[in-house]
Amino acid sequence: MSDNRKFLLLFFALFAFRTAFGLCHSFFSPDELQTYLIGLRWYCHGGWPYFGPDLTVTETGFYTQIPGPLEAWMVGYPLVVWPIPEAPFLLLNLLTTGVIALLAWYLSKRLPDIPLPFLFAWIALLPWNLQESTNPLNPSYLLIGSTLFFLGFLEAVPSFSMEFLPPAVAFALMGFGIFWDMQFHQSWLLLPPFAVLAFALRLRDKRFHFVHDFVSFLVGAAPLAALLAPTYLHYGFAHSEGGFRLATSFNPSNFLAFLTMLGRYLSLPCFETLRFLWEPRQVHHMDFFKAVPWLLPPGLFLIVTGWLQALSLLILGWFKDPRHPEAGTLSKMALFGFLLVWVSFWFTSKLPFAHIDYVLMPLLVVYSLYAWSRWAHQRPWRILTAVCLAANLWFQAGWMIHMEGTQSLYTNRAKVADAIRHKDDRLLGERRPGSIN
Repeated sequence: MSDNRKFLLLFFALFAFRTAFGLCHSFFSPDELQTYLIGLRWYCHGGWPYFGPDLTVTETGFYTQIPGPLEAWMVGYPLVVWPIPEAPFLLLNLLTTGVIALLAWYLSKRLPDIPLPFLFAWIALLPWNLQESTNPLNPSYLLIGSTLFFLGFLEAVPSFSMEFLPPAVAFALMGFGIFWDMQFHQSWLLLPPFAVLAFALRLRDKRFHFVHDFVSFLVGAAPLAALLAPTYLHYGFAHSEGGFRLATSFNPSNFLAFLTMLGRYLSLPCFETLRFLWEPRQVHHMDFFKAVPWLLPPGLFLIVTGWLQALSLLILGWFKDPRHPEAGTLSKMALFGFLLVWVSFWFTSKLPFAHIDYVLMPLLVVYSLYAWSRWAHQRPWRILTAVCLAANLWFQAGWMIHMEGTQSLYTNRAKVADAIRHKDDRLLGERRPGSIN
């Protein structure tokens, strides 16, 4: 069997697993249900969807909507093609598995000691990538825009680029990624400083052509930016300012949360497990293991491994890697990303939840695999990583099986199917009060 055919088989296997995982995720919880209703309402009634995700702050009662039609289309168009409840899950996982495959291919070129199939499976099965990008919820779509953005960013930085992409393509990907993520989550605000950094670093390089690169950036951004125009033309900026109204003069609590935020930031590309051990009506992590004791061995192994992974990322970034001299630049990029996250929370009333960092996940994945690639040529390390991957697959498959009957779409699929069949979104639920679409 050829390598290409093996890769395609792996792609469809991971796509199937990730789709099944997403289908077993929470569906009737408020945020998940509201996301689905945004697309279902467009499918049922048509028209231009001026707004997408809801932006709510439970502590203050703040509510607004993020401008743009992308979320409604990402959920609604699959129902047009195939009117079954699972259709939006299929499109989402096809896109997210696709960009993960692209990221894995890129890393295989930069880190040839690590086989492409291993990279693909490792990234696709990371707990954060399973929990955050497999079910139709607005942050799930960030992985698409962010992966394209950071592939462009890494190839635009002169001291890191391997010239896999022409500068025009790199800057176009950055423009596309920013305006894609802009329509799904307020964390897109963490991306423009990286674009500015790329322009600034190239300004010092003799090969820099500002007009060429800037025009390429605008060309990449233009299609998605154009989708925002109807919202601003129809509603102006009063209904479109989104999370900017969450800004405060200074939030000392977030300023003092440095270590907490650092731990959460570094845990994203690791086997973070404790965070996701929950289900309705359970209040302690051990309740999960009491319900499924056969997942205790891989669960404990992954919990400890995840902590050690995060600690290693904190330490290894300070040491040079003779085999990959560009790793020093990458460590500075990862540090820059964390400082952006930390400083941005100084001036917002929102709590520094870890999912807000997910927009930077592709950068952290590249950073983590560069750090651990120092030992990729050693047989004991390869055995250990294979054990980690197997334990993670065991645990995530068990989590999926356990959750399928407690919180998923399949606890009341008939209700969703009726709403689709009768083209009546109210059969599934009502949108939040004050929502425009």
